[in-house]
Amino acid sequence: MGTFGGLQIPSVSIFMDGFIDGVKKFNDDNSAKVATYGWDVDSQKGSFTGGFAANDTAKQTAKGILDQGVDVILPVGGPIYQSAAAAIKDSGKDTMMMGVDSDLAVADPSVADITLVSVMKQINQAVYDTVQSAATGKFDVAPYIGTLENGGVGLSSFHDFESKLPSGLTDKLDELKKQIISGDLKVTSVNSPK
Repeated sequence: MGTFGGLQIPSVSIFMDGFIDGVKKFNDDNSAKVATYGWDVDSQKGSFTGGFAANDTAKQTAKGILDQGVDVILPVGGPIYQSAAAAIKDSGKDTMMMGVDSDLAVADPSVADITLVSVMKQINQAVYDTVQSAATGKFDVAPYIGTLENGGVGLSSFHDFESKLPSGLTDKLDELKKQIISGDLKVTSVNSPK
């Protein structure tokens, strides 16, 4: 599993933290040894392109991660996913990628065939919650933080990959979501809002 980002800023590296921590949780729960490349949560160091443009730098960064033999790559930072997709296609391998912010398979159908799932910011939920609170006179000026509990973040559908998922995977994801919401599973990040 590998990841890289555009710029090393909290709104990018928080995705990378979660991705790497998710692999660690999988390894712990399954006595597995899935390796990760491109980001070290503890040192907060990893692979970045220096911007968010889909360009040769982003493609070479993606290629460097792909050359490690990853099966899934998470490019974080807007259009850099296009460079990752190009690097995947050039590799001729069955590597998949994950999207961030919105459902990438829907936002850009040209990469749907290699997009496993997307980690989404549910901005529509934030807007809805804000409008509802304002309409009822309960508007709070505190910053809105999307969580699993308030529906402000989540995973997209697996789309064409649904039928290829291991049996019980979506049930396990639902179970983990419930554990995070209840607080039984602590999710922390250097970049988490305080």
